[in-house]
Amino acid sequence: MTIFKIKEMLETLLKYEDSEIIHTIYSVHDTFSLSYSKELKTFQLRNIETGEIERFTDVGTTSIALYKIISTGEKEVTE
Repeated sequence: MTIFKIKEMLETLLKYEDSEIIHTIYSVHDTFSLSYSKELKTFQLRNIETGEIERFTDVGTTSIALYKIISTGEKEVTE
């Protein structure tokens, strides 16, 4: 997935902030859920295995974090 597609996905979450949309992202070692919290005005990236939650306030920072997760998994799968 490209960084452009990730940003589009995040902008869609912002457009529908009154709805609960959760994306599930699978990497080689972990599974993550991504959502947007209207109350906190943050994107929330939760590691489903550990329960750890990272919060991001903008599309740019969030897209970089997601890209790192996705691209790391792709590299490990192809090696």
